[in-house]
Parts: sequence; structure tokens; C-alpha cells
Amino acid sequence: MTRAVASLACLAMSIHTAGYAPAVDDRGDREQRPEGPLIGAIRWDAWTHWAGETGWGAYEKCLGPAQWHNRLPFYAKVVSDTEVEIRADTREVMDQEIAYAAAGGLDYWAFGWYHPRGWEHAENMTKSFDLYLASEHRSDIAYCLILFGGPHLGPKDEWPATVDYLVERFRDPTYVKVLGNRPLVYWFSMEEFVPYWGSEEAATASLDLLRERSVAAGLGDPYMALMCFWPPQGAELLGTLDLDALSAYANPPGNDNRELPYADCVALNRWFWEECKGTGKQFIPTIDAGWDYRPVKRAEFPDRDPLNDWFAHAAADEVASHLAGALEWVKQNPGACEANSVIIYAWNEFSEGGWIVPTLAEGTARLDAIRRIIDASAASDTQQ
Repeated sequence: MTRAVASLACLAMSIHTAGYAPAVDDRGDREQRPEGPLIGAIRWDAWTHWAGETGWGAYEKCLGPAQWHNRLPFYAKVVSDTEVEIRADTREVMDQEIAYAAAGGLDYWAFGWYHPRGWEHAENMTKSFDLYLASEHRSDIAYCLILFGGPHLGPKDEWPATVDYLVERFRDPTYVKVLGNRPLVYWFSMEEFVPYWGSEEAATASLDLLRERSVAAGLGDPYMALMCFWPPQGAELLGTLDLDALSAYANPPGNDNRELPYADCVALNRWFWEECKGTGKQFIPTIDAGWDYRPVKRAEFPDRDPLNDWFAHAAADEVASHLAGALEWVKQNPGACEANSVIIYAWNEFSEGGWIVPTLAEGTARLDAIRRIIDASAASDTQQ
């Protein structure tokens, strides 16, 4: 074991035995903050609950090489130069994540949600969400859901029961509402939605049922944002399904097998914002905290170089500065950003290279920097 790996292992042990206190102050003044844009972060939690050599459980294996240990979350354990353990399956870890997110100034998490019978591995996809719902501290950070537009929604004949479950979530005081009383819902993989239902009529009827039952429950019409990769296609599908806004899960770079500076990531995000604005549709901007998919590709194809570009690891201040730009962009484009929100890719996409959760290597640096930006933005709003 190298000295660096030994150091990380000792830090991991101290986290699990003594706790890891946030470097930022607790955010007790959430309600007093000026009405700036809501700040969310995407959570994709499945692989943090799986071990093994196959399926998504192989993500522990792909992050095993020491080259990738700089992206390990605070709850990870470094076993050796080639092996790590990444599990977020306890209430203690969830409570610590909530504390970090709230102290860092985030308003909400967007959880990827899978129907229990929508996939054989669905249980692993929602364990963190269940831990969040069971936490006594969950009111410290709000949440919304990312739904998937195909079989992950579960059996079609169970859709009315699924709608009832979703509306029950919307009732939750900690569920994010925008434009007054409208529950915020992100949709991903929506190119599968119409084929899943078999026709545009059936697809739109399924969404109408969600709207009707939400309104009948005394809530607003759900505000549904489509996460897409290409704005023109996204705008077309938005119109077909009568959704409310465009957004993105992430904006990956090209496939020339080269490293690009993080400034190019910022430029790519900004290009996407302007393209979405140009469609005339409403929009919720995404900022990427990074993109480096090489751990997954190298695990899948060990005998050849990955055929995808990646962005260089960003300093904490670079990520925070990018967020500051997004907040300002929303303020300057109120006509295109009625939901008054931004979303960060991501809280915990360690394997893909996008994260802001505290890590073994950097501690709370990214959340510290984000909080400074949020406080500065709030101070500016107050002065205006």
C-alpha cells in the first residue's frame, strides 16, 4: 500500500468512527434568503449500494485503481491500490449527506426514481431515497424526483397506482414546488416514453392522469422538465407531450479520446443554455461539475483506450464560479426561466466525473466554495 493510499484509508477510518463535520456553517437561514434561483443537485444512488463483479455493482471495481481515488466520497474505504468499498446504505451516511448539502447551501436533491417492478435491480436504485425519507433531518434539504420515460416507470396497468404514489410524494412539505404550488418533476429518457405507451394519445393520457390527480389533491399542475441532450429534439418532444420546460441531465463532450480544460465544460453548458433559450421554450439550466467517464470505459474495455473526451478535474472555485454564472444567467433571463432554478450535475456521479459531495481527497472544498457563491449572490440581491 502506498503512502497516499494509506493516508486515504486512515482518513476513511476516522470518518466512519468519529464523523466528519462540515467545514461550512449550518444553513439555518434558508427561509430568510432572498428569492434567488433554487439550487438543486442530481442524485444517482444505485451503485453505492451494490457490491460484486457484474452489473452496476462493478462500479466499485471500476473506481478501484488508485488513479480514481481522488473522486471517492467521504464514506468510501480504500482497501488497497486496486480495491475500494463505496457504500451509502446507512442512516448515518444519509444524515451526514443531508448536513453537508444543507450547510453547502443547496435547496434540493433530484433523486432518480425507479418503480419497484420497473427493473430487476430497482430496489438498489432507491435505497438512498428510502433512507432520506426515513431521516429525521430530511427537512433540512428538499427533494424532487427524476422519472424515466420507459419501462422503469413500472407495469403500464399499475400506472394509476404509481400516480397515487407520486401524488403522495408531492404532498410532502419537503417536496420542491415552483411557481407557487406546482411540484417539480424532471423526466429523463423521454425518447422511450411514447414507444412505451404505444401511441402519442396513450402517452399524453398518462401524463394527464398525473396532472389531474395532483390538482385534485389540492396541489398544482406538476411542473415537468424534460432532460435532453439536443435542444431541437427536446423542444419537439416537449411540444408533443405538452411538458413545461427543457433541462439536461448532463452535457457530455465528444469522442476524440482527449482531455479538455474545465473551461470547455463551462462553454459547452453555456452553449446548451443559449440553444434551449433559442427554442422559445422554458428552461432549467444544468451545470456540470465535471465529466470524466474513463473509469467506466476502462473497466468495460481494458485492452483499448476509451473513445470519449473528458474534462480535466476542476478546482472547487471553478465549479462554484460556474454556478455563479448560472445563477446570474437565470436572473438575466426570467422570461425563459420561470421556474427560477438551476440543477447541478451532480451530487454523486463519481464514476462519470461529476460530483460535489465531500470526498476523501478534498473534503468539503466544493461545497465550501458553493456556499461562498450563494452567500455572495444573496448579499447582492439584498442590496438591489
